[in-house]
Amino acid sequence: MDDDLCFVGQILDNVHGFISYTKAEKQIMDTQLFKRLQSIKQLSIVNQVFPGSEHTRYIHSLGVMYIADKMAISLGLTIPERKILRLAGLLHDIGHYPLSHVGETPYRKPLTLEELPDTELCKSINTNVKNQIESFSISIKTTLMAKREKLHHEAIGALIVKNCKEIRDIIIAECDDAHAPDIIADIITGNVERAATDPLLVQIIHSELDADGIDYLMRDATFSGTSFGSFEMNQLIRCLDIGYSEDKRILCIKPKGIAAADQYLINKFFSRSQVVFNRHIVISEWMAECVIDWMQKHHAVFPSGKELELWVKESRSEYLNFTDNMFWSALDQILTDKLSDLVPHYIKVFCECLMHHDEPKCIKESEIKFITNSVDDAKSLLTKADIVTDNSFLDCRITILSEHCMSSQTPIEEFRKEVARKEKTEAEDVKVADESIPSPELSRLMECISVKSPNGEIHLLCDDPRSLMRTMYNQTLVILRSYEFPQHMPIPES
Repeated sequence: MDDDLCFVGQILDNVHGFISYTKAEKQIMDTQLFKRLQSIKQLSIVNQVFPGSEHTRYIHSLGVMYIADKMAISLGLTIPERKILRLAGLLHDIGHYPLSHVGETPYRKPLTLEELPDTELCKSINTNVKNQIESFSISIKTTLMAKREKLHHEAIGALIVKNCKEIRDIIIAECDDAHAPDIIADIITGNVERAATDPLLVQIIHSELDADGIDYLMRDATFSGTSFGSFEMNQLIRCLDIGYSEDKRILCIKPKGIAAADQYLINKFFSRSQVVFNRHIVISEWMAECVIDWMQKHHAVFPSGKELELWVKESRSEYLNFTDNMFWSALDQILTDKLSDLVPHYIKVFCECLMHHDEPKCIKESEIKFITNSVDDAKSLLTKADIVTDNSFLDCRITILSEHCMSSQTPIEEFRKEVARKEKTEAEDVKVADESIPSPELSRLMECISVKSPNGEIHLLCDDPRSLMRTMYNQTLVILRSYEFPQHMPIPES
């Protein structure tokens, strides 16, 4: 089937070997918008702890294109479908922020930190963490396969695909379809609501078992030097199948792929716990988020959310410089600018720490780390934390609560009960049903890993007695750590 696509060249990749590309794909790779991804690290500042983690969103995007095509070939998809998927994989991260998700978080969920003295800042942070502990829950997710909107990096990417004439023209010419850019935008944002877009194509790029997740797990492990990226990828892809529910195509695995799917989810879980939640990385990324949050709110180097959308919609040249380099140069500007007296002290402290790779000291005895599926057990362990039991620590520490669940899956009976409960709670709100939005049960099959039985019946891994996810689906990693606020960090005179 590979001969049906005309490849014009190859790139040697550390993870997948040679990745072939078509003329149209090469044209996109040569655009300034795509080359911008060479200046955005996949793992933000993880390289400060795992020095090999220098890989970028650029090579990750090529890897996603490669994996998406392998999945498409295994499923027997048509050449037009493969072209759409390859371009969607190539473009899926074109809207990423500087420092990847670290730069995105303050735009999507602005911090509520006020411009307070350092002690008041710490109290505000720790009070918020105490509130998080009191309201801690392991909730059942019923809103699944929801499209990304507003300032999510995928929504920004969709704006680029729709508004950049250069990229639109390449897509239309390659796919011979004037609607192809809109379909690719749907795939990027996970939009399964439009009838013109096949949800199967969306799932290959945007679900619990997608090309994006497969590549980043393998790539992050390869470059960080960990072994969590090892799983039976080829077996998993060979076992892909197409199921049907409510007349929609669903990405599934055959029963013989269950073990490989379990292995994949478990390794993703431990990759998060051992790399992303490393104690040095957590505090450094948190400080970077605080600095970016302050900058975008005050239009200091980084644009506001509205300004960023204008950069993208109008194809402004400023967007090409919206990279990791902008962040690192901004730190020096904040410390040396003539108006630096207007910058809160804690922001200057964080800039100084980040510039010199000198994060606040983690108080080792403060760390509480566990995996559980019990809310009561979690609260019991968390309420023993120093930050909860001793108010004297409130004004001199930075406390961070991190959590991550194994999967979005929930057994069908529990899922139905939760949907019914929410519908009853919201019954007083008069809402007009939108037929374009998939039902909760259909969305559940689309987002999570589905198993297709020989008789065509579809169910999730967590409903299959052969899968570890039947008992592990809601296992949640919880980590609470406190760091000393660097009270005496020297700040250069402006």
